[in-house]
Amino acid sequence: MNADFEVELAHDARAPARPYRRTQAFDALNRQLAPHLLRLARPGDALLYEVPWADALADEARRREVQLVSPRAAAAGRTPQAERLFTPWGWTRSAAEEGLRAGAEVRPPDFEAVARVNSKLWSHALEVEMGWALPGACVAHAPEELNEAAARACPGADDKWVIKSPYGFAARERVLGRGPRVEGAQGAWAFKRLARGEPLIFQPWLEVKREYGVVVEVSKEGSHRLLGVSDLRTNGAGTGVGYVLGRPPEPDRMRLLEEVATVVCERLRAEGYGGPAGFDALEHAGGLHPLLEVNARYTMGFVALAVERELRPAAPTFWETKAGTPGG
Repeated sequence: MNADFEVELAHDARAPARPYRRTQAFDALNRQLAPHLLRLARPGDALLYEVPWADALADEARRREVQLVSPRAAAAGRTPQAERLFTPWGWTRSAAEEGLRAGAEVRPPDFEAVARVNSKLWSHALEVEMGWALPGACVAHAPEELNEAAARACPGADDKWVIKSPYGFAARERVLGRGPRVEGAQGAWAFKRLARGEPLIFQPWLEVKREYGVVVEVSKEGSHRLLGVSDLRTNGAGTGVGYVLGRPPEPDRMRLLEEVATVVCERLRAEGYGGPAGFDALEHAGGLHPLLEVNARYTMGFVALAVERELRPAAPTFWETKAGTPGG
C-alpha cells in the first residue's frame, strides 16, 4: 500500500533530483489501510505487510488464502516472491523499487505517463476539451489570475470556491474559501505555491447531492472494463467518510457514466497508461458534473465494490471508512 502516491508524484514534480522519503505519518496510514487490499486479492496472492501482524489480520488472510509477507523477509530471500507479479496501489518509482527488493516480477508503466494523467491539470484539460468544465473553473499561474477567477465566478460574499494543487488527494493540498477575493490563510497557501511555479486549479464549489466513483481497468491493447460505480459519501468539506452499498445509479445516469468512462479510458490509453483507474463524477443541484478528477491507480471505490459484492445488501447500507483515505 502506498496511499502517499500523490505526495510522491508532487515531490518528483517539484524536486526530481531528490529521492522521495516517506514520513512516519504516511507509514502509519499505509499500515492502517493495507488490510483493505485483502478484499482485492485472490487466493494464492500475497500482501506485503511488515510484522507484527495482528491476529485478526492473519486470520482474515488465511481465510482468503492470501499469504502475508514481511518486506524485510522477502528482501532477505527468506520468502521468495519470484513467481508473483508486483502490483502497488499506485505506480511510483519507490513502489517499483519495493517490488524489486521483494524479488517479485515488476512491470511498471511509463512513470512520466503516470504522473501526467494523475495531475488535476490533465483531467481539467480533458474537462475543457469535452465541454464538461464548470463555468468559471480555470488554471491559475499567478495571484492576480486567482483573484480574477474568484471575482468572475464567485462575486457574492457567500459564493464558495475551492483551489486545488495538481496532486492533492482526499481533501489534502487544497483550500476552501468564499467571495470575490483570495486572501488570508487561503491566499497565503495558494500564493506560496504559485511563487514556486506550481499552477493551481480554481473551481466554484458545488453542493453535493451524490458522488459517483467509477472504477475501470484499462488495457494498453485497446480495451477497457468498467468494473462498477461506487457511491461515495462526503462531509460538508468534501472529505470521504464512507460508501453507500447497494444503491446503483439510475439507468440513465449509468449510461452517461459509461460514456464518460469510455472517453477517460481512451485518453488514458493514448497517454500510455494501462492498469486500474477511477474517476469521480458529482451530482449537484444543477445536474451532473461528469468528471471531477481522474486517479490512475487503485481507489477506495475498488474496495467498496468488493465489500458490496461480499455483503450483497438487500437495501442501501452505509459502510464507514476512515476520513482522509484515498478517494474515488
